[in-house]
Amino acid sequence: MAKMEIWTGCERRRKWSDERKLQILEEVATSGFSVSEIARRHDVVPQQIYTWRRQLLGKAKAGAVEQEELPVFLPVSIVAEPGEPEPAGKRQAPEEKKPRSAGRPGRIEIRCKCGRALQVDASIDPALLRALIRAVEDA
Repeated sequence: MAKMEIWTGCERRRKWSDERKLQILEEVATSGFSVSEIARRHDVVPQQIYTWRRQLLGKAKAGAVEQEELPVFLPVSIVAEPGEPEPAGKRQAPEEKKPRSAGRPGRIEIRCKCGRALQVDASIDPALLRALIRAVEDA
């Protein structure tokens, strides 16, 4: 049997406290259920949840709500390996480039947020690289 509601009189308007809105938004973010399912659970339309989310982000941008540091893209530059000549001012055409020998691994330089730089072989294990970056940034 389907659920049925009968309204008589004026349209109902509810007031939601900021704490309740945050609880619902947190449930959407962490439960793994869709916004529609969470909205049905709390007897609101999905658009209301999206509006609350947009309002919360607007407050966060204005500085009213603390937010976690968002990831940013950092500039990356390719540098010559020690012993290799610096690249010329003009780029070489692809057919003029020398292929790298398979026996010599490439090097990667990573500049961390703290201003320090890591130079590692391109073949480094990703887990080890993650640990190195965390250690350098925590130091």
